[in-house]
Amino acid sequence: MDIGKPQNIHSNQPNKIVQRNKLLHANPAVVVDRLKASHWRFQNVIIPKIEQSFLGLIKIFPDNPSIAVLFKVFIKFELALKFHISIEEDIIFKEYLSQRSKETASDTISHEDEEPFLCEIIYLLKKEQCATNPFCRILIQQLEKFELELEEHAWIEENIIYKKIREQRK
Repeated sequence: MDIGKPQNIHSNQPNKIVQRNKLLHANPAVVVDRLKASHWRFQNVIIPKIEQSFLGLIKIFPDNPSIAVLFKVFIKFELALKFHISIEEDIIFKEYLSQRSKETASDTISHEDEEPFLCEIIYLLKKEQCATNPFCRILIQQLEKFELELEEHAWIEENIIYKKIREQRK
């Protein structure tokens, strides 16, 4: 990969479509395993790296309280994500794998009501004076990449898991 050239996020579109088609026809256990693996990666790799970048930026710009506030918003996002993951792994994935509908389950499973924390954090970081600093640019890139991964993850949940559960509940 050439570091000097900007990456085109849309260059992976054909590959994304192929991956999505494979998952649409995959065994439910394979889909759940992939989602659980990404949950683990989010919690144990991506989020800690972003936290480390935030803390480094706070040290570099100690007189900028906005960075600390944005970090706290990120922590709020992290807590909401952990709660969301626990619901999926403890309830939704089990229902999907059992191929049986829960009679008492709510019909409103989706990602529609979730807060757009990452989008807001990225937007606000880009407006900061430190946005031109290389360490801030790295943080912004980490957040943007994470946001894209979460969007793909949510697509899989919405269009495979949640769709199947809604069909079972009818």
